Amino acid sequence: MAASKPVQIQAIQTNAFSKHEIFTKLISAGTAACVAEAITLPMDCAKIKLQVEGGTLFSTVRTIAMNDGAKGFFRGLIPGLHRQLGFCTIRLGLYDTTKAFYIENTSLNEGLPLRFAAGISTAVAAVCCAQPTEVVKIRMQAAKAGTARYAGTMAAYYNIAVTEGARGLWSGLGPSIVRLSICNIGEVVTYDSVKQAMLKRHLMRDAFPLHVFAAVCAGFVTTTLTSPVDVVKTTYVNSAPGTYSGAVGCARDLARTGGFKVFYKGCVPSFLRITGWNLIMFISYEQLRKIVSKQLSAY
Repeated sequence: MAASKPVQIQAIQTNAFSKHEIFTKLISAGTAACVAEAITLPMDCAKIKLQVEGGTLFSTVRTIAMNDGAKGFFRGLIPGLHRQLGFCTIRLGLYDTTKAFYIENTSLNEGLPLRFAAGISTAVAAVCCAQPTEVVKIRMQAAKAGTARYAGTMAAYYNIAVTEGARGLWSGLGPSIVRLSICNIGEVVTYDSVKQAMLKRHLMRDAFPLHVFAAVCAGFVTTTLTSPVDVVKTTYVNSAPGTYSGAVGCARDLARTGGFKVFYKGCVPSFLRITGWNLIMFISYEQLRKIVSKQLSAY
């Protein structure tokens, strides 16, 4: 079977499995994600506040500014960076390697089914490894204005571990797996598909304009797909133990009390944040890959 694969795909496989290529993508993905997280975190804070407390985008931003000042927009920065190092390093850094693995060991070939399989697989692995960082980030960002739910990031990990155990640290695991799987399809798979389609048809070169175009497409698709799951996940993770019977029960209660539109609460700041995040992350990633690859080649 492997011998019948196109030569180009075989070359991609070999390259994707090389240690140099794997380390290059892992380092570049984690670093690029942290850069994007630090720059777009204020919009993420506004989005989570809006989902938890309601209101409008303007009133939410004003409340954060009046009660917490500039630091209120960067609440949860450290766990946010922890989250990106855990999530994006795996879901993006191992994406091409996972595609190559499926090409070599399954009947999947270049196309959407292969990209979907790789995107979902790396998303599941990322959530299973790094869900505690997501829980801490959401709880710190969702704290009431003027208050601090935990003394600090490490105190949050410790407090949740002691009072709620592993169940607390990995709370919302199901919704997070669903959300990140959808998110990876929206972001990484869309970016990869758009980029490869443009290159294959010779419509654009592999340069900055193409990276921007693909990143904006990824941001739009991701926002549309993830907003409902994001609202359920944020509400469920931030709720007191026993409030909801589970993620499905949480979604059912939200739909009963707020209707369909409740699942797109905070979608405007979410779109701005996700699109901005994609632009910064993918552009940084493409540039960092060149830099890191050159540096690693020197060793």
